[in-house]
Amino acid sequence: MSVTIKDVSKHAGVSIKTVSRVINNEENVAEATKSKVLASVEKLGFKPNKNAQSLRSKRSYMIALLYDNPNKSYLADIQNGILQVCKKSGYNLVLQECDYEDKDLSGSIIDFVESFKIDGLIVTPPLSDMDDFLNNLDLAGIQYSIIAPSKKKVSSPYVSSNDYDASYEMTKKIISLGHKKIGFVKGHEIHSASSLRFNGFINAMDEHSLERNFNWIIQGDFSFESGFHAGEKIFSLDDLPTAIFASNDPMAAGVMKSAQMKKILIPDELSIVGFDDSPTAEQVWPSLSTVKQPVNEMALHAAKLLIGEFDGLTEKTVSKEFKSEIIIRESLKKLN
Repeated sequence: MSVTIKDVSKHAGVSIKTVSRVINNEENVAEATKSKVLASVEKLGFKPNKNAQSLRSKRSYMIALLYDNPNKSYLADIQNGILQVCKKSGYNLVLQECDYEDKDLSGSIIDFVESFKIDGLIVTPPLSDMDDFLNNLDLAGIQYSIIAPSKKKVSSPYVSSNDYDASYEMTKKIISLGHKKIGFVKGHEIHSASSLRFNGFINAMDEHSLERNFNWIIQGDFSFESGFHAGEKIFSLDDLPTAIFASNDPMAAGVMKSAQMKKILIPDELSIVGFDDSPTAEQVWPSLSTVKQPVNEMALHAAKLLIGEFDGLTEKTVSKEFKSEIIIRESLKKLN
């Protein structure tokens, strides 16, 4: 038989009304009482009736993921991480595709939240870099958590990764294998992660007194196509790098295709590395050396941050920076 609110009341030694107040996250409940009730809820495995709660609280028990990102594997990892938390806490997830260039983006999202009674938002890049957009959410009283925030919004609940450090360490690894002529494909120009990854690359190059050849540094946008076109530009030159670091795996795969079309042998004549450790990294050949970001874990934490703001049964947590891992595969080779 399923556990009822009466069972929780009896186990905690409090009234049914008190249990209800704790479940609905109402104010003026003593912390000791709240802790006792929540302990009973966890021990008994009590699952509140979200439909009944919604009718009483006028909440929808829906959160929304806002995204504008061409990387499907990244979005899938984000979605899976959030769903793990939704499943445990009784929330539903709505996906809302956005256009970061839409001049009325703030208004349309505020209307969306109000129309569907969305309880809160999880905001991903590049939207998480748009301070004016986030400030408008603040003014509208909308709760949200951020994945990969701009520097100005780190005061909001957020999760991030150590993009600068990871890029710096990957560049040092490339240099340690004897490469001095290294190109770089930059990510989307409005993503804060793009500048952090580029800065990590540049600083590692500078610390080893290596020349910055700006003919080998190309602006991309995190798409396969932009990586391919970056490769075309670089491989049209007379003087070529021995290694190229792309800001994400799809762009690295694009560079790889353009190199192979030029009959450039990988990794014998050119080493290529990416960032993210997406499925693409192991699907291409040679398999791609890359930086593994714990995207699923980041999204899970972002969902806990958000739901913890308005659900008394959800674990309270704090903003966090996650660490990435360098993954070496066949596309990176010591220079002969």
